Amino acid sequence: MIRLIFFLIFFIGANVLNTIHVDPFLFFYFILAMSLLSILLEKNLGQTLKQRKPEIYIILSIVILLVYRYFTGILTDSVRSAMILLITPIILLLLPNQLALKKNLKLSHQILKIILIFYIVECGIAITEYGIRGHIFLWINTSFESHVYASQGGSSFRSFGLHGAPLTNALIVTTLNSFIIISSLKDKYKLFFWALGFAAVMAFNARAATVVTCFLFIVYLMKLISNRRTSLPTKLSIYFGTASFAGLVSYLVVFHGLGSRLFKSQLLDEASGQKRLDVFSIFEYQRITEFLTGRSMNSFRLIQENAGLVIIENFWICEIILFGLIFVTLFALLYIHLLKIHLKRYTFYNAAIVSISFLLLASTNNSLFTQYIPLLLFSLSAYLFRPGLFELILPPKYITNPSNNTLK
Repeated sequence: MIRLIFFLIFFIGANVLNTIHVDPFLFFYFILAMSLLSILLEKNLGQTLKQRKPEIYIILSIVILLVYRYFTGILTDSVRSAMILLITPIILLLLPNQLALKKNLKLSHQILKIILIFYIVECGIAITEYGIRGHIFLWINTSFESHVYASQGGSSFRSFGLHGAPLTNALIVTTLNSFIIISSLKDKYKLFFWALGFAAVMAFNARAATVVTCFLFIVYLMKLISNRRTSLPTKLSIYFGTASFAGLVSYLVVFHGLGSRLFKSQLLDEASGQKRLDVFSIFEYQRITEFLTGRSMNSFRLIQENAGLVIIENFWICEIILFGLIFVTLFALLYIHLLKIHLKRYTFYNAAIVSISFLLLASTNNSLFTQYIPLLLFSLSAYLFRPGLFELILPPKYITNPSNNTLK
């Protein structure tokens, strides 16, 4: 059942559900119920829960938040937002804890295989949609609807992929791309995955994600070239390949409008960049008590309208306005504790690359406020790609010699 849960999470996204006319939150609660059932069916449930204290602490903090909001009368219209926070630590409890067991290594291998196949499919759909200038799976959000229809044709077309807004899909792709690029995969696989992700991000027409993806490649390239063990023919191939790829991208940008939003003369346009600056004016409508302890969803929407904002393109601000600074701070600290357990196995350099890339990109939109998948994927990747485990759950033919790992 665990494998099915992860398959459904990644492959049956908001766009797919909209296309087949299934309510996304009905599906969300179905995933939550399946996850809870899988946990309850665990043979050594008590022992497992004792060993998973970081996840349990996060779950307890959200339960306390729900109880507080219930007694203050502001729970009913914010249950969905709270459930988005609750489902990630519950799903993380499905990951195997006793890695010494062969069956758990097999499960980790199968989960990794699911997300890598998902990455290829997600990128493939994005590229295909851009190529045909049409959407395979529809996504309609009323706050974004006019822009969606306006971008159906012309150079501003944006692919939708599987998971809602283009920015959400771009965050998902870039998150996985960052872990792939610092992994011990062989260089030819890294370059394939990076190029696929870069093309998808350009098809999503996401400016910040494009910059982050290029940054990842530059970091990787500098490490590879400066490595003394990299042969001269390999370096020449890299130079030639990079120049050819840059030429191809330039051609697609100039003549086919790929990634056109990145090259707009006005980066602070009314629909995007400027709105990310205007969003801070929303705090003018906050009382100190509500700033610290949160407010109802109806009140949240009211001050959003008063500030003249259709969308708040910053998940930090969304979380603080709705749930309050006290809870958001506690929630962030608990996640730092959880992720630190997995990221401590990475070099400081690699941990910084994946963490900073994720935080910077996630802070440019509200994806973490409206969906659980980006945060789940980052936590899941931190677990699966960590040195030691990654080399055990992937066939040796895909792994480079650890001593030759270019980003170690």
